[in-house]
Amino acid sequence: LLLHEKRAHLSLLNAIGELCAQFRPGILAAIRNLGAEQAIETVEQYHQRDRQAGSSCWFPDTFAAIGQPSWQQLYVNAEHDGKVGVISIGRESYNAHVDAELNRAIDWLVAAGIQSAIVTGDFHLSTQMVGADTSDFYPAMENQEFGTRLSSDWSRTARRLETAFRTSVAFVHGKRCLGGCLELLVHCHYLVAVEDAQFGMPEVTLPVVPGMEGCHWTFRKAAKSDWPKLVQMLLTGRPVRATEAQGWLCDLAAPLEQALATAWQVASGGDHRLSRRKVETGALQGVPAAVAGLPAADGQAQETARQAIMAAVQASCSVPLADALAVQARHSGAFMVTEACLGGVVGADFQKTMKV
Repeated sequence: LLLHEKRAHLSLLNAIGELCAQFRPGILAAIRNLGAEQAIETVEQYHQRDRQAGSSCWFPDTFAAIGQPSWQQLYVNAEHDGKVGVISIGRESYNAHVDAELNRAIDWLVAAGIQSAIVTGDFHLSTQMVGADTSDFYPAMENQEFGTRLSSDWSRTARRLETAFRTSVAFVHGKRCLGGCLELLVHCHYLVAVEDAQFGMPEVTLPVVPGMEGCHWTFRKAAKSDWPKLVQMLLTGRPVRATEAQGWLCDLAAPLEQALATAWQVASGGDHRLSRRKVETGALQGVPAAVAGLPAADGQAQETARQAIMAAVQASCSVPLADALAVQARHSGAFMVTEACLGGVVGADFQKTMKV
């Protein structure tokens, strides 16, 4: 009925189903995955059980539009002015739908000849970016190969933010940017944030091993003297303020107007006075295996996760960039099937959701 009466833009209708009716993912995204024929067949099978439900408010012809462009970008929007592109992500957690739409957005901008882009939340539906949608991990709890492939695929998407554009700028305007969302955005050439934003890698508390190159990419962009800060963040899961992370995790933390103006100046080639932190492509030497003053782990599962994360850090940092993606993906996928992961937050949600 909502589609038939064109009550709102499709991305908003999808969000209503996701945020209000708690569909996960949004109902339009789920229908898109099924395809028009399967969606219609599913509803009509239900109508055979409840014929009164099928007598009104049923307009299957609306699904004929699934192949149109408006259906393909329910979570990620892209636009440009002929020189600078803006990619806005309208979901607080990263999932397979966001990943596919982000790739399509990048493809569209590249095809239009856009060489500079800003990547950000959409200011409306994703006022914070809380990391990966852990429900996408469920198949990996029983299939290590799936987990490795998921980590690898999402990491390749993230790398496109570094390779597809001459200049890419991540802009964090919300109160926090965590986990997979942070791993995604640090692949941009620059990261600009509002001063009260918080960055964090909470994977150790779930526990999972960061799978979008958080175990080596940030080290490759930071000075060696800052590596202990990255280890501390990975092993504690505690967030840091953007102002404290300036220079080693983000390039500028400032009030909203200044941060927004700077992001635009960087992307448009204006005078921004920020130095681009290059990604070290060779093997890294001297990455610390531990840091002083680390608080005790919150149980054996977290201690096991710490060991797994540090193993991933050491392994993916000790090889050239060309090999690091595959190395980290294997570590991330391998941890998903362990007792520590299955006994943690993600594993418990998997049991409650899928083992019923």
